Amino acid sequence: MRQIGSLVLTALVSIVVPANSIRGGEARSSPVPTEPLFSRHIVPLFSRLGCNGGACHGAVQGKGGLRLSLYGVDPQLDHNRLLREFGGRRLNVLDADASLVLLKATARVPHGGGKRLEVGSAEYQLIRNWIAAGARLDPVEKSAVRRLEVTPASRTAKPGERFTLRVQAVYADGSQEEVTSLCSFEAVNREVVEVDRNGEVLARSVGDTAIVVRYPGQVGWATTIVLPEQPAENFPSIQATNLIDRHVLARLRLLSLQPSPICDDATFLRRVTLDVTGLLPTPQEIRAFLADKDPSKRAKKIDELLERPGYAALWATKFMDILRLSGYSPGGPFPPSVTDEYRAYEWLRARFRENVPYDQLVERILLATSREGRDYDAWANEMAAILNEEAEAKPPATYAARHTLDLFWQRRMATDVDHAIRVGHAFLGLRLQCAQCHRHPHDVWTQEDLLSFANFFMRMPHFNSMAGSRAQPAPEAIAAAKRRAADLPSRLQSSFVKSFEREIFVLTREHLEGPGMKGGRSFFNTSKDGFATVTSPLGTQSSRQMRLLGESTAYPLPNDGSDPRALVMAWLRRPDNPFFTRAIVNRVWAHYFDRGLIDPPDDLSPLNPPSHPELLQELCDGLIANKYDLKWLHRTILNSRTYQQSSLTNASNRHDRRNFASFYVRRLPAEVLLDIIDQATGSSGYDKGDRSVRDPGKMPAGLRMLEGGAIFCRGDGASTFALNTFGRPERNVEVVCDCERDNQATMLQALFLANHPWLRAKIADKQGLVARLAQASLSDDERIEELFLATLSRLPTPIEMKLSQDYLKQTGSTVKGLEGLLWALLNTNEFLFNH
Repeated sequence: MRQIGSLVLTALVSIVVPANSIRGGEARSSPVPTEPLFSRHIVPLFSRLGCNGGACHGAVQGKGGLRLSLYGVDPQLDHNRLLREFGGRRLNVLDADASLVLLKATARVPHGGGKRLEVGSAEYQLIRNWIAAGARLDPVEKSAVRRLEVTPASRTAKPGERFTLRVQAVYADGSQEEVTSLCSFEAVNREVVEVDRNGEVLARSVGDTAIVVRYPGQVGWATTIVLPEQPAENFPSIQATNLIDRHVLARLRLLSLQPSPICDDATFLRRVTLDVTGLLPTPQEIRAFLADKDPSKRAKKIDELLERPGYAALWATKFMDILRLSGYSPGGPFPPSVTDEYRAYEWLRARFRENVPYDQLVERILLATSREGRDYDAWANEMAAILNEEAEAKPPATYAARHTLDLFWQRRMATDVDHAIRVGHAFLGLRLQCAQCHRHPHDVWTQEDLLSFANFFMRMPHFNSMAGSRAQPAPEAIAAAKRRAADLPSRLQSSFVKSFEREIFVLTREHLEGPGMKGGRSFFNTSKDGFATVTSPLGTQSSRQMRLLGESTAYPLPNDGSDPRALVMAWLRRPDNPFFTRAIVNRVWAHYFDRGLIDPPDDLSPLNPPSHPELLQELCDGLIANKYDLKWLHRTILNSRTYQQSSLTNASNRHDRRNFASFYVRRLPAEVLLDIIDQATGSSGYDKGDRSVRDPGKMPAGLRMLEGGAIFCRGDGASTFALNTFGRPERNVEVVCDCERDNQATMLQALFLANHPWLRAKIADKQGLVARLAQASLSDDERIEELFLATLSRLPTPIEMKLSQDYLKQTGSTVKGLEGLLWALLNTNEFLFNH
């Protein structure tokens, strides 16, 4: 099987290279074969020289009359064009040196790409020998690469040292060959090492990096750690708390990066409460925690926080981002209203509250159906209850109690393959969208890979495919709708029938009869024969097989009405699946550390290797062993010393952003920030303008932003403006990237908090914190302490207390003084960032 585990190298073992083997000079050259093979030698050489890249002959229209498949994805097509087009002048088998391919590449005739080869070089001789031997096309299937073996796979070096990588290809027919001279090499971190086109590596500065090796059809990588000239003699003796610390501390010790110390209790409590629940600890909670002398109080607090409602609310919000479930998009709303978006959120929140194992959570999304095996009357009753809750502005408890999340499949899509792209992003951490047109230069996926995977989901409709459909709802569905509508209040009857008619055209297998399911294929797709098809500037491409990503064996097409999605779910659960568990482990890690072990967290490409591969694998193994219990993963991370260390850096780790030598400071998500502003000021509520005029929805009272309130803020009010200013994503279905949520600090954010009347109104709220403190029988020192605890989750230092006292005296008004002090605290980085 062509598994991606092999793609990223089977030989990830530590190979020690003796010091005397480190040398400079030219890379070892293999003898040029007298009869090279087109797919094994010539196509890789074209890739190495850049001939089939997007800026050259791999472009949509080609260059200079020659068009090659992008990155050599189709050797047979390339061979035919070289041999047959242009009157056969490109290849001269009688006089190889007179071939136009060689004349242009050596600039002996004008060439838009300039000189690419030297006459007589090994690369020149390789192409010449192939032409002289008849320019034949070898059996492409036998030359498919099964894996690359890069040695040394793992290497340590000192600055200034050199070593050379060697690459061996293993082909489908079992043969092997050194292909170093046909590969391209790229260092992920070029500040740490340089690597030339021959695979020679020069260690430059202390750090670690991966070196990506590319050969058509495969990618591999090797890791390099550049050690200090003199290892640190005073590296602290630190006890690892759990498996995370063992791996992180070992890397830090190797790099002589001294880890920051453990943070103090107040900092820990604020950090973990924000990260787990999206709220600040209360002043009472802070005082109790600081006074607690129990050595295990941090572990107990972690367990307590994971049971609070905020945990489920926060992760439901994160999964709404991941699943791209939005009631607001440029192409029209999906789901059809913000109320439907709120239903999806509440469904997710209920599952996280129940701590449903992650594999089961995904199964209940991936295999979702609307009827869930019930008859039409039962389904109509459920829809009526949902509509009643919406009309009365109640939380959607009925939808939240459903077994599956069918709203995941009710989306507007641009193409037939969009379902596959979004499944790949949500559950596999893969960016597949570029493969709609071509093989991406920074990934391994081809059109055939994507389209073959998309065929598992071609039975699923998308709203764009329903226009002009000849499919008719089942008569029993219409009858059930009419019966149930008759029992509803007259004001709800028309909206119920309209909603039911829309729902009928969802999930074809259960709702339709007639022409839609011939031959086991769905009516609802724009491909005429029911197979995945895309049309791009490169032409129209389709696949007539079902094949999982990274696999070489196709599944037989079902003709018994079975759901192909079940095959995908079984593959996700396989322990050797290279993406499923890694994707969720990496995303959870990124939530707590501001970067993934693979970063970006939604780019699990083989060309983007992890910073700590052994740690990632051990966490994945642990999650599977604990039956996909996500709270096990959260506890493991939160209890680690790595998470609990200080954000204050030292001289050795000041510039580290990869090895987790300190806690990385990060700005809070938009919804969390607005919620804690409400919490700190004691004021809450929304502007009238926050609701969208086009689709306001009916919002239950008292919702925090993280509890779904942000879903309804789609208008032009201050809260909506604040959410957008601080990076709230639209969850646009057309954007397949975790990066749509922007947590970067900007000047606009600083100006908003400093000047916007919205914040000043919250501070001056007559029912807010300042008003309550001013009216309470407290001293100024006690009031100052309460403000610090309510915002920064700690007591003021002596200097801060003195400055605050002086400020209150200068204002001449207790209320105005407290308002000014609270405004200042809300504008500090210590409040706006988790640290």
